[in-house]
Amino acid sequence: MSRKTIAVATAALAVALLAGCSNSGSGSAGSEGSDGAGSAVSAAPSSAAPQAASQSKSEACTAFQSKVEDAAEGLQSQVTELQSDPQAAVAKLEEFDQSLSDGVDAVQNADVKPKAEAFRSAYTDMLTQIKAITADPGSADLSAFSATTQKVQDAGTEFQQACTS
Repeated sequence: MSRKTIAVATAALAVALLAGCSNSGSGSAGSEGSDGAGSAVSAAPSSAAPQAASQSKSEACTAFQSKVEDAAEGLQSQVTELQSDPQAAVAKLEEFDQSLSDGVDAVQNADVKPKAEAFRSAYTDMLTQIKAITADPGSADLSAFSATTQKVQDAGTEFQQACTS
């Protein structure tokens, strides 16, 4: 029973990551191509303070994406292996949480930052549930977990929409 629960949780996580973070990456790339402002400013900032005042949506989306994209891809590629080692899975998920935190810190744009923070918050809630499932698979509330993964997906969609609007 515990392996089945971990498998379901891991599969749900993969879906959330694919829908949330990966889509936000493609949205920011599309935004950068259509925005025009991103290419004019992207080579300039060398300190955080000037960047905060002038970070475009495109730059903010790219900053978030650059911090989390590799971690998300690595995590997605390891989903199958992680099912057999719940502790390793949790460690990798915690690493991804740190990448999200770094990504949020890199975002200074007032329109994008709340969306990045919401995605990280939803993911952190999901990570908390995964830790609980790992600790006691028999008491897993998969309905609540499903609702949490939906929040991650929704937050990812909202981030993507902020980047493409």
